[in-house]
Amino acid sequence: MEEQRKQDNPNNRNPFAEHELSEEDRRLLIENYFKINHVEFPSLLSGHAILTYIGAFLGLVMIFYLKNAIPTVIVSLSCFVFAFWHFYRFIIPYLNTKKLFAMRPKEEQMIAWLIKDLKENVKPKSITTLGLNMSDVKPENFIIIPVPVYWETPGVDPSNICRQANSDGTYLFSLWRVQILVLTTHYISLFKCNYNWLTNTMTAISTNEFYFTDITSIRNDMREIEHTFIDNPEQPVGGGRVFNVANVSGENISVINEIPSLPGPKAVAVNLEYVITLLRMILRNRRFGITREVEPEKVEEKGPEIRPGQMQDPEQKNFEVKQRTFDIEQKGALYSDQQFGTDKDMEQIWKNAVKQG
Repeated sequence: MEEQRKQDNPNNRNPFAEHELSEEDRRLLIENYFKINHVEFPSLLSGHAILTYIGAFLGLVMIFYLKNAIPTVIVSLSCFVFAFWHFYRFIIPYLNTKKLFAMRPKEEQMIAWLIKDLKENVKPKSITTLGLNMSDVKPENFIIIPVPVYWETPGVDPSNICRQANSDGTYLFSLWRVQILVLTTHYISLFKCNYNWLTNTMTAISTNEFYFTDITSIRNDMREIEHTFIDNPEQPVGGGRVFNVANVSGENISVINEIPSLPGPKAVAVNLEYVITLLRMILRNRRFGITREVEPEKVEEKGPEIRPGQMQDPEQKNFEVKQRTFDIEQKGALYSDQQFGTDKDMEQIWKNAVKQG
């Protein structure tokens, strides 16, 4: 009963509950989070403040030192109105900013909203752009990889490229390069866009698609990002961790996974090793029918089968043993539970791959 009273108390309600906020209000709160990060009382020597002093002083002089005639009263009142108007112009911006700052969401709420927007706004755009049939693609077959953009970008207003520090030393960014990998029955699809979180718009959309049978290599690497910080043009962004998927024609699918100089929230970080391992698992299943049906003990005792006349590469042997016995759940989730999927989702991708293979 006591718990019910607490829930019914308006003071205990979450001010940012989804049913209480319109999309327009939520977008305004997101924008204010980046653009209003402190409240500072205006200078007492600003133009409006000085004009307030002058108006008030002249009004008092008119009342106390001049004759109490009607013209004097009118001039005195005019001086006070003048002083009040400039005081209003002096104090109202500060009060408005203070009010908006008091409504500023916590970083946990902002991260939750970022995840919501990536799942509910960007992901559907990838589905329509890639022309996917959702009856053939499971929700867990999507891997969303967002990386921050903190440099001048064509098609994006520089004032909309912002960041705010989090309590753990990472940053929340207003502009993201969102990359979505979709693992279908026969091919891997990639959707990319620049996502302006403040305006909820997407630009620089691109797509690519490789059949699993055409893929020749999957590798990770470091690549120099040839941009400079938007708030410090002298400072280069530096390198980023990428992984590349190459096909027989020499084309590449390149995905940036992490930019060390631009650390984003841990809740949206993707473990590159898990992604690459997952892709290799699915690729080997498509090509060689490798599954996880073999017990680890049997694999270690018997080893992979060698065809007559075929040389056995010890490194390949070790990798295949690990491949057959790999368990995603041993090392945790590719994503945290509050993000885009869980270890169960990634396990389901593997099961679907084996079934469809």
